[in-house]
Amino acid sequence: MELVTATEEHLRTLMNWLPDERACLQWGGPAFRYPFSEQTFLQDCRWTELPSYRLVDDNGTTLAFGQYYRRLDRCHLGRLIVSPAHRGAGVGRTLVTELIRCGCADLGVGECSLFVLKDNTVAKALYGKLGFEFAHYPGSAEWLEVCDYMVAPAEVFTRYG
Repeated sequence: MELVTATEEHLRTLMNWLPDERACLQWGGPAFRYPFSEQTFLQDCRWTELPSYRLVDDNGTTLAFGQYYRRLDRCHLGRLIVSPAHRGAGVGRTLVTELIRCGCADLGVGECSLFVLKDNTVAKALYGKLGFEFAHYPGSAEWLEVCDYMVAPAEVFTRYG
């Protein structure tokens, strides 16, 4: 598997992975609009502003997608998703570790973070296995009532190579 830059040509594939409001909420968070159009999708995921990547197999098939950006001097991961056809096969672990390696190097930081819905037990279990721990988020927002904030030092990801 390889992490490569995502482009707008991959937009429809990603949109098809979000068939309902619940899937959109888990992926994009409480502020992401649903139903979406191509225009609102691009706006809400900040496509032109954030580094966007897809994880591909040897045939170039998109297996997963994610973004990162600097937040509170950490490499913050956002909008992580694995193709419905490839869930449960370790793709999520590879996506997270590769995004962190790339993002921490690009941003010059040694820690990473992410938000996860409180009831997304599958994702929380994965992040915990990877070394993320729950932390207090120093900001305030209405949507924090439904999300947990998790952080990890980047060096924990060197054990997954």
